[in-house]
Amino acid sequence: MLFAYAAMMGWCGTKWPGWWRWPRPPHPDPEPWWRLVDGLLGVAGGIAAVVVFEPMLKDQGLLITGLTAFFGGLAVATFVDAVIGMNAKAR
Repeated sequence: MLFAYAAMMGWCGTKWPGWWRWPRPPHPDPEPWWRLVDGLLGVAGGIAAVVVFEPMLKDQGLLITGLTAFFGGLAVATFVDAVIGMNAKAR
């Protein structure tokens, strides 16, 4: 049950499609399947963060575990997006 909760919070930690403010990214927009991949990366990051930090989270409660999964998903999805963005700019 903990992994299901971490997966849901990791998915919620991914950036929403209109997260950028200024400047707008160049067109064309990312492929539609990329939003699914981004969410799955968030799921993996959320579960990984909870697994790594579980010894410290034993008695902290559900809110702290959820925040850990949320920020783990955010970190993994943002990192992969940044690497892909740098690769696209290098071409």
